[in-house]
Amino acid sequence: MEDKQKKKFDFKTYAVLHFILLLYSFVGVFMKLAFQNEFFSFWFFLYAGLAVLFLGIYALIWQQVLKKLPLTIAFTNKAICIAWGMLWGALFLGDSITWYKIVGSVIVFAGVVLVVSNNE
Repeated sequence: MEDKQKKKFDFKTYAVLHFILLLYSFVGVFMKLAFQNEFFSFWFFLYAGLAVLFLGIYALIWQQVLKKLPLTIAFTNKAICIAWGMLWGALFLGDSITWYKIVGSVIVFAGVVLVVSNNE
């Protein structure tokens, strides 16, 4: 009998996980773009709608990924959204990537790994 925490997973599942995390990382960009436009304008609804759409796709596929991966592994990988968020902010919103943000991201990622690995 296979223990739930020790499930084997394949590369395809891992790739799907990172694809949906990539989608999830765009939600913040869409919401920031939505609120940079006039409230209740076409662009506001377009960007907010894209955010809701991406969240819906993410939620549905996340549940399927959790059938194949332990939550600890999936949640640890979710920390990559910090890096994606910084990249999208720099590319699409003109945000700057500073050493403070990089160090902060590394600390958050290390904390997630530490907490998750401590529970195994």
